[in-house]
Amino acid sequence: MTQQDELNQIKSKIQEHLVASGNYDLINKQLKLQLYESGWYDKVAQIANDRLNEGGDKKKLETKNLSDLYAYVRPKAEESIPPEVKENIKKKIEEYLDGIIQ
Repeated sequence: MTQQDELNQIKSKIQEHLVASGNYDLINKQLKLQLYESGWYDKVAQIANDRLNEGGDKKKLETKNLSDLYAYVRPKAEESIPPEVKENIKKKIEEYLDGIIQ
């Protein structure tokens, strides 16, 4: 088993434990709320709309379907997550992990 396989196995076990304990839903709800309050959803919608409506026919041809639009929007959406939201959620996960490791 490679080191990457071991890491993936650990991630999978952590996620299973998060789901089973109900903490996954709690953290997920907190993430969605913080993203909403920060205006992130509106920013992502604007990125998608700009892609679909600007640049003339060339960009419209490049965005042929939802998969193309998703591939374009996803990295920009991930980059635009406010640092404080990332930090808050990271802290929640770390607190959870600290609680189960001890």
